[in-house]
Amino acid sequence: MTKFKQAAVLFIIQVFYYAIWCINSRAVASTHYHTAGMSDFMLASIQFFIIRQISHGSDHVHEWAGYATGSVVGSYLGIWISATFLGG
Repeated sequence: MTKFKQAAVLFIIQVFYYAIWCINSRAVASTHYHTAGMSDFMLASIQFFIIRQISHGSDHVHEWAGYATGSVVGSYLGIWISATFLGG
């Protein structure tokens, strides 16, 4: 996989991961048990995929860049989604 494609894959994965993590945090704080449980399962599954991606990668600078920037974008998206749909 090319270094930019690897960075893009990690960026997209991290956007979803952090968005789900923000939703999970609000679900736990609001005692939405089913939402928290589903998001916990999704977080664990995504984390497993991330570990596999990074361990098989070869260009750590581009992987880091995609991973880190995806986290920021995912947090913003997750805060907006959780505030919109779980109240806030």
